[in-house]
Amino acid sequence: MPKGNLNPTPPVSRGIPSGESLWMPKHYGKEIRDKGGLDKTIIWNVEDIIDFIFPRKYQPKYFRVATDFIEILLRNEKITKNEISRFLMEKNYSRSTLENKIIPKLVHFGLIKREREIGGKGNLEKGRSLILSDSLTFTNYLDRLGFAWNMLVSTARQKRGKSSEEHK
Repeated sequence: MPKGNLNPTPPVSRGIPSGESLWMPKHYGKEIRDKGGLDKTIIWNVEDIIDFIFPRKYQPKYFRVATDFIEILLRNEKITKNEISRFLMEKNYSRSTLENKIIPKLVHFGLIKREREIGGKGNLEKGRSLILSDSLTFTNYLDRLGFAWNMLVSTARQKRGKSSEEHK
């Protein structure tokens, strides 16, 4: 009789932390088609963008809170704790969800910038208010990634073209 565990359980994989994950559905799939496809002349709205960060299909509550929050943020130059409190009261959303899940991921991905109000007695004063504003870091990040891939493919294609011509 064989010894040992014939059906070992693999170790638990923690996977990619959700706070660092970007959902990339198939570029030819229904999710992208429903947004208008990859045609750059078709405008994607706030919901279309947020769907990549908090997928409506997998995180419907976070998707709704993030979408509503970004829409408010885009209408204002800055948002402070007063606007955040008013937003939470009007929408009846959880402060914990917004402050612990939504804002950190939006900051981490570069959609919003988080700053602290400069205090009267120097910059190290405790209790400085939170100020949130929109940010283009997300754009710069993805542009950089796309540009790097474009350069790699273009260079490889150019080299393949030269080497195939030289062998003729």
